[in-house]
Amino acid sequence: FQAYSDLRNHIETTYWYQAVGLLSAEDHEELRCLIGRAKEKLRGEPIQIPHIEHRQLHLLIYRRLENPFVTGLLEGYWEVYEAFGLDLYTDLAYQERVWDYHERMVEAICTRNFNVGYEALTEHMDLIFQRSKKPAFQTFE
Repeated sequence: FQAYSDLRNHIETTYWYQAVGLLSAEDHEELRCLIGRAKEKLRGEPIQIPHIEHRQLHLLIYRRLENPFVTGLLEGYWEVYEAFGLDLYTDLAYQERVWDYHERMVEAICTRNFNVGYEALTEHMDLIFQRSKKPAFQTFE
């Protein structure tokens, strides 16, 4: 997973400026809606991991490139992410940090302050390796 994550990081950072420059006002609104839905899930009872929103947000940023190789590799990353079970459990504090970065990225995109968004993207990418470990499963006899 770490090797694919590294590849994904390079793809997203390399194509950031080109991708965000192609996004439309409708894309901006969709990004903001994803932020809102994710925050609702995190504040809900019960709390839900906004994994679908996470995946959609990242893929939406790069979809206007119309580059099937970039799209395919990024979609593949999310398949691997799910295969490793990374969509199933994280602590709330981690999720809040992730979505704070996403919110900064989206606001920067929407205000065309792409350098600020890029900084938030690169800082955000380091978070995955700071995740707390999954809790150990206990069996009861």
